[in-house]
Amino acid sequence: MSELIVVTCSGISNTGRLTGQAVNAFMQRHPGVFERHIPAADISDGLSSDSEVVVIEGCPDCCSCKKLNALGVLPVLHITATDLGIEKRGVDEPAFAEIEILSSELRKALKRL
Repeated sequence: MSELIVVTCSGISNTGRLTGQAVNAFMQRHPGVFERHIPAADISDGLSSDSEVVVIEGCPDCCSCKKLNALGVLPVLHITATDLGIEKRGVDEPAFAEIEILSSELRKALKRL
């Protein structure tokens, strides 16, 4: 059985930080769904060939997917915060409502897998 790993944006903007906060909130509410959470900055070629990867990006730059593609890894699910109407606002703090929106979208998307 393959392991399910979530990779999040590691940018310093509000949307980049939002991805990690939303995944942490999701993992607290739904323990055991993901084997690991890896920030994009920590991606290495150590991903197992049987890993399924879910990517949560902050913006359309898709830095996480670019790093994964360089390793030959394609995500089974890709969500971008700005596609959900969340605005990129520089280094502002992510709002609680934005964390809830992204975490909820992750839950819905995983049900469709």
